[in-house]
Amino acid sequence: MSRYVIPQNPGLLNGTGDGFGTRLAKYIPAELVAMFTLTINSLVTAKPPAAFSPWIAVGIIVLFLLATIFYFVQRAPAGPVRKAHMIASPIAFLAWAYPLAAPLLGAWFIPWIAVIGQAVAGLVAWFMKP
Repeated sequence: MSRYVIPQNPGLLNGTGDGFGTRLAKYIPAELVAMFTLTINSLVTAKPPAAFSPWIAVGIIVLFLLATIFYFVQRAPAGPVRKAHMIASPIAFLAWAYPLAAPLLGAWFIPWIAVIGQAVAGLVAWFMKP
């Protein structure tokens, strides 16, 4: 199975592209989310000062968001597949990263925003067919 979304093929092979569930899984940059989760959990365990925790979390989110963009620029196949990943994957990363960083974000974490982020990421995966 390809790491990248397989586009719908017109003509005889119509309908052979990835479905919603597969697109959702492929748009989420699992390798980067895993490293992000390790980093955030390690920082939570290290217990940084509460005044700096939200800023640290935002910095780590931005760093890994940029890494996500760079990852797909470098590795995704050129054309509609790369374009789809360049839109959907950063959205999916943010939708996962924000709630994962909640322990460090403290009062900056607003649960209903996290829920909306997950819904938006799901809708983007639903509609973003290369």
